[in-house]
Amino acid sequence: MAMQAPAANLKRRSLKTRRGDIPFPAYVPVTTFGDKYPLDKLIQPYLPRLASAIMVSYHYAKEVSVDKLPRLPLFVDSSGFAALFAGTEICEQDGLGVLKIPQGEGSETVHPRDVLTLQEAIADVAFTLDFPIPPSLELAEARTRQRLTIANAHWALQNRRRRDLPLYACIQAWNVDSARDCARKYAKAGFDGVAIGGLVPRAKDHSLVLSIVEVVRSEIGELPLHVLGLGNLELVRDLYKAGVDSVDSSSYVKYAADGKLLANPAFQLADPTVTDRLHLALCNLATATGKTLPLSTSEILFSTFSTESRSS
Repeated sequence: MAMQAPAANLKRRSLKTRRGDIPFPAYVPVTTFGDKYPLDKLIQPYLPRLASAIMVSYHYAKEVSVDKLPRLPLFVDSSGFAALFAGTEICEQDGLGVLKIPQGEGSETVHPRDVLTLQEAIADVAFTLDFPIPPSLELAEARTRQRLTIANAHWALQNRRRRDLPLYACIQAWNVDSARDCARKYAKAGFDGVAIGGLVPRAKDHSLVLSIVEVVRSEIGELPLHVLGLGNLELVRDLYKAGVDSVDSSSYVKYAADGKLLANPAFQLADPTVTDRLHLALCNLATATGKTLPLSTSEILFSTFSTESRSS
């Protein structure tokens, strides 16, 4: 069953971008560019029909040329989640936070300037460079990461040149109070929206997630509110009710790669083919966005479910 948004949220304004308006609430599929994930490349021709925008991380956004951009609004986040990778360091330079990511025998440095430069070249919606705060992180380090996340957001606001590029300030927090404090530093600064990161490892605690969302919404007023990385359909419905305008997720394609359907956890293809995975991904995305599958793929449901006898 396609996800239905609450009537109250359907009245929210859309987000205006240079490539078109994005009606809220919006489920934004995450994709990649380059050759690492070939299933993403197969899905991409269908995305304009099934979504109102797409999300790509800074890391994969570097793989696309301007003349090959998708035909719908492009969200570009900062790839701050790379801070969780083994060997990656978060360093402070002139009061800003930068990432040093291992690359072969050397490392790649990601500065807020690098992220903003790429976003201004190709993005339709931009997200500031933030640093995830896992639940187990020591308090002193959590505070440092939040401080640098906030500093990076304000730097991007002060240094952006494209006024037609909506800029979302990213929140990283470890509890409700720290989320409130972070939101207050963004609320009247001039950002075009606010995004909450770091909720994926906390997703099983729905009460905490929703409490963080609610306190952020209360602080930022009518600014657009995005939640990064959460795609569970039941939780997304609750996020919309709590005042979230948009979410992004790669769940639709991750489930498909494993032969699964978002709408039916009991469904499982034991050995899905490439075609099966494509069909499942499109079904999953249509369910999440509430869109209708293209006529050219009208056989998808039949071809997918006819193979259920192969499921384990």
